[in-house]
Amino acid sequence: MWKRLKLAAIGSMVVAIATTTACGKDHAAPNNVAPSPNGVTQSGTSNALPHSLSQGNGITKLGNDDAVIPIKVINNANYVDARELIQTLKFQSEWDAGAQKLLIGDNDANFEISVNSKKAMKDGAEIHVHQDFVKEGDVIYLPVSAISDLFQEEMSYEVSGKQLNIHPSPITPLENEDAPDPSADSPELAFADDPNDPFKGGAVKGESPASQDIHAHHDLQVWSQSGGDAIPVLKDINVNSMINKGEQYKGVKYKFGTGPYPQTGRFDCSTFTQYVFGKYNVKLPRLARQQAAVGSLVSRKSLRKGDLMFFYVPGRFKTNKTVGHVGIYIGNMQMLHASPAPKNGVQISNINKAYWKKTFLRAKRVVY
Repeated sequence: MWKRLKLAAIGSMVVAIATTTACGKDHAAPNNVAPSPNGVTQSGTSNALPHSLSQGNGITKLGNDDAVIPIKVINNANYVDARELIQTLKFQSEWDAGAQKLLIGDNDANFEISVNSKKAMKDGAEIHVHQDFVKEGDVIYLPVSAISDLFQEEMSYEVSGKQLNIHPSPITPLENEDAPDPSADSPELAFADDPNDPFKGGAVKGESPASQDIHAHHDLQVWSQSGGDAIPVLKDINVNSMINKGEQYKGVKYKFGTGPYPQTGRFDCSTFTQYVFGKYNVKLPRLARQQAAVGSLVSRKSLRKGDLMFFYVPGRFKTNKTVGHVGIYIGNMQMLHASPAPKNGVQISNINKAYWKKTFLRAKRVVY
């Protein structure tokens, strides 16, 4: 309670505008990426890699470490700069100029904001808000009234006067995959293979398709934008064969919010799992959060090859409880996934590390 009273008092003060973000250098744009106006990656820009937004001018932080985003009045309604909210939450984003949509999310696009309208997509479902999403010049503004509709699961916040106060997570985030954390050595956080996995063992390696023609028309059938055809029950397939097929795509580059692989030659985390499983007629939904809702729940102590593993993407001002990444468990503490880091693209990571142990949320089994 004392914290909220303190915030209310501070809300009446004039907040100095800072030139750095509340999260410091972690939000700086990569040197090899030139962000477009409003800080988002332009759809179709050559060689532009998805990234967290570059530093904005409006974010500051209070003495209690809250991030503060100024509120702007537009057409008698309260708005915040989308760029500043996105960078605070360490989301990725991309501006689709053709569709006039702003894509937002962790390692895939959980949110689609249609400017000059009240329509948005959240986790694959359409929602409508009370005020229009507004684009003024190169800046996109989100109505404060829509924050709860879109991001209430993502962050803890409150409106105080003419500012949006975002509270930091009580969990100190790990910065990268190799960041040490002795607490992750706790036995309850350890992963383990199911000794009864019927597909325990290897598979013959194949030729990498990364250098092959990516525009094969028949491959479009394994990619689906909607989640309406998601499998309701476990499907019997050759899991080793599927993993072998997935490993053939190692090195294919990652792109946030990408379209079908046969058209783009790129994957994000959930289009990769959807595509690989689709090769074996297992129809997964488009987004990681949708995929986390199908199949059977699996303990981290009983992992089998082919299980889907779901993680949160850590951030200082996130709740760190929502699914932000998905990968395919391939046995022996290894995961095959499409990610922007530590490499850019489809890669195999050792999950027996503090980062993966601490950010793990659940595993789901959709094949056997």
